[in-house]
Amino acid sequence: MKNMKITKGFSALLVTALVTTIAVVTPSAAQANTTCTKEVFAPSTGGSDVKYQKCTGTDWQGSKYEIRMPSKFNGMMYLYSHGIRGNHNMPKVPVIRPNGYVVDMSPEVAPGRTANDQQLMAEELLKQGYAVAGSGVSTQGWSVPEAVDANLALIIEAREKFPKIKKIVSWGDSLGGHISQSLSEQYDVIDAVANLHMAGSADSQYTYANDFLWMFKTFFDPTIKGNGYSSGTTGYMEYMGDITKVLTAFGTIQAAIGANPLAPAWPASSTAPAALKGIPVRSAVLLVGLLAGVPVQSNTYDASSGPAGPLETSFGLAISPALGVFENAFTALALALIGNYDAELRCGGTIFDNTTTDYAARLGDNGDVYAAGLSGKTATAGMLAYLNKLNPAAPRVKGNPAAINCIKNEQANYTGAVTVPTITISQTADQVTPAGFIQNFKELYASNVAAGTAKPGNLLNIWNKPPDTYTKFDAAGKPITPAVPTTGTSHFMYTNKDLLIIAKMLATAGKTGKLPSVASAKAAFKKNPNIFIDPDYKPELMFADRK
Repeated sequence: MKNMKITKGFSALLVTALVTTIAVVTPSAAQANTTCTKEVFAPSTGGSDVKYQKCTGTDWQGSKYEIRMPSKFNGMMYLYSHGIRGNHNMPKVPVIRPNGYVVDMSPEVAPGRTANDQQLMAEELLKQGYAVAGSGVSTQGWSVPEAVDANLALIIEAREKFPKIKKIVSWGDSLGGHISQSLSEQYDVIDAVANLHMAGSADSQYTYANDFLWMFKTFFDPTIKGNGYSSGTTGYMEYMGDITKVLTAFGTIQAAIGANPLAPAWPASSTAPAALKGIPVRSAVLLVGLLAGVPVQSNTYDASSGPAGPLETSFGLAISPALGVFENAFTALALALIGNYDAELRCGGTIFDNTTTDYAARLGDNGDVYAAGLSGKTATAGMLAYLNKLNPAAPRVKGNPAAINCIKNEQANYTGAVTVPTITISQTADQVTPAGFIQNFKELYASNVAAGTAKPGNLLNIWNKPPDTYTKFDAAGKPITPAVPTTGTSHFMYTNKDLLIIAKMLATAGKTGKLPSVASAKAAFKKNPNIFIDPDYKPELMFADRK
């Protein structure tokens, strides 16, 4: 885990930074003509120089777009949708935004781990004769309808500018995968789709993040507001104050676990009774993760390994799963805080409601599977009782009906009505878009096939899993966080090599109208032991998607 040092002056620094960061960037809605320039590059993999046109512009909504068209064009264009971006500026905030953030409206034309990887991916496709394109979207945050409209506008512009475009394939990353899928289902303009760790529905994503946030604040700092921010500057200050409190609680818990992993103490900000605080705080963290749906495997922790010595067995059984949740959960909290603030501005009120949620019923068999990590049945029962809606110390969140409708019904969620070849690739231990989202998509697709609104044989699910064991320890028995995120975890983008395999499958599907066979897809990834294709693999649904 990363070290999070919270200083006493942190809140003051945030307040100072707000003076210059509170304004939200508002793009111009003016129509701009497409401007093209002639470009050339020498492929990094060798071969002749590649000439292409780079065309940029802004559509009627204010969405910036980019098209790159090779001089030797084969008739197919890749349309890429980037992942979610914040819709408000932020100062430098440790861990969450260490470099600060200014709303980014720029388009991306290809996926990749870094800007350099994205450029290499785009160049490789251009070298093969494919055009690449992408839109920056006029509104950031969770903006599926706007992104779908932006992609449609881009397709119209691209076809008018380049009439030789005969096929268009769509792919996207995270929320971009959700956008890509929604576009393909709603409009007959896409020939094949590949979605990379695709986001779930807005309702399911926000429920996942908010469940963890609510339980975290209930156990560790009830002064965190979390939902129902005030309007204007007051609300922004409340939101930034919550970030400070979350960072402080996380830092305190982290220090406690580092000092005494077997029995770490609760943070002073917690108002839980002494009896509850007698339970190791790591057990509460693990429980919150299990009840929200956070993976127990993370970048550093495989939920099974322990250091050589007296902690070897107990660490794997009782400590590692909790630390996996803890490492993953910070992302869930950041998603909740940043996402709630953006979504409440968009939808006009509190988007989350847990007044009827039965958290105890969610535990199921996990109470036995993780009994050691939860410190036994008595401790588990005590923690569940504290989360009960009848406990006045754990007040529930009441949502705004119109705002909830905005999230559930106005954000153009995909429905599984798949009519073109569609590929998904997802990490089994992704803390941002857990595997359960793809399981729900599979079930939506099956329902549509049964109803005759989707074509059978049009969905291929590819999975990327972590190694069986991977946690490393130093000489003192401390876990070592890997420099490169562990495959199968961390919402980390796939390697360019894997992306090019997906791109090839996508192009073939776009040309033929058929998915690759399972056998040929497996053969394509035979050198990667962490990628598998198993139609019988069935991760648990996220709680919002369970009927």
